[in-house]
Amino acid sequence: MQQKNEPLVKKSFCSYCGDAPINHSFSFLESFISITLETHAIKIIKYVPKFIKNFVDLIPKFLFETLALFKLVKFSGDIDGAHTFRSRVIWEEAKKRGIIMEQVIFLNKPLDFYRATLNGKNIYFESMPIRSEFLEMRKNWDDKIVLKREFKKHNIPVPSCFELLFWNFKNREEIFFKLTKPIIVKPRVGSRGRHTITNINTLQQFREGINIAGQICSHLVVEEHLKGSVCRVTLVGGVLAGFYRGQAPAIIGDGKKTIKELIEEKDNKRQNRVEPIRISKELHEHILRSGFVVDDILPEGVSLSLSHRIGRLFGGTTKEMLNNLHPSFIPILKEAAKIVSLLVVGFDCIIPDPTKEASSQKWGIIECNSLPFIDLHYYALEGKPKNIAGMIWDMWN
Repeated sequence: MQQKNEPLVKKSFCSYCGDAPINHSFSFLESFISITLETHAIKIIKYVPKFIKNFVDLIPKFLFETLALFKLVKFSGDIDGAHTFRSRVIWEEAKKRGIIMEQVIFLNKPLDFYRATLNGKNIYFESMPIRSEFLEMRKNWDDKIVLKREFKKHNIPVPSCFELLFWNFKNREEIFFKLTKPIIVKPRVGSRGRHTITNINTLQQFREGINIAGQICSHLVVEEHLKGSVCRVTLVGGVLAGFYRGQAPAIIGDGKKTIKELIEEKDNKRQNRVEPIRISKELHEHILRSGFVVDDILPEGVSLSLSHRIGRLFGGTTKEMLNNLHPSFIPILKEAAKIVSLLVVGFDCIIPDPTKEASSQKWGIIECNSLPFIDLHYYALEGKPKNIAGMIWDMWN
């Protein structure tokens, strides 16, 4: 049965954006500016005096309260207006604790910024209440290339990868032939699997992947395609707080039915909380890279992945399984969190079997989320999550 107030699938004008559509042109421009300037900005910030950093931290408070005086900003206590489900689970925990939390409304538009009253003082934050001193990043860890290079230095498992400028045509073939197939092309920055093309085996597929990923990002990542489940790890204060395993939708052939018929059959048996599989342009191209079209009869016993997107919103499965994670992963993940030095951090990993010894399988961390979607742990189809929102509020004690 559908849970009350849980994420639902959203309609999208772009198949490659999934359920999180964005403005392609703006995203491309933003990526070019951020990747070009952010590395230099972070280096400069390291040398900024502490009193200036403290002053900058006060800007949201000054800005919102000043705009409120001119009636341009107001504060709403309606939790149903929460901009994201990540913010909602934080808000729900605040209510349990008697913490007054309100959403910033600018010109009648709800923002993902909030005000909470703690010990008689107002704090302002984006989505999650993390102390400002713990938000400072030594490097831009959301940049997939920066992260993988740093982790490789510390022997943290990551897939082999190369960076590629969208407009650079010179070394494309050289990069393609250096990596073991299949490979993946994805934006260097960004999340939610937008414009990510997986299971690339041919040079033509590689070129097409570059064109699709390059619609929203000027700088791309080309990496080996690790096999396994997509797992989200969340750590709070260096403590493993959540481990979520997501599976993409897949079908198994019986030698009689077409792929389309097998999809329909799978949809008819799905749980109420699982969304139907969308036969989109992205799905057609995804299975074509495996050598199939939807009207083909899938040979008996052949398993066919239908998407790189995981979870119930795309017809897949999800499980919160922190207690089932093999203990050999824990010191590696804690070391990864120590390297990025973030109070709250999420890592996306590809792991064949999280219940088995880490060293017995090929796995790797594929990206970091400095503002992780902790709600993923709360809305899994199976398993019970830790109170991650509570752990975050506890940091203020």
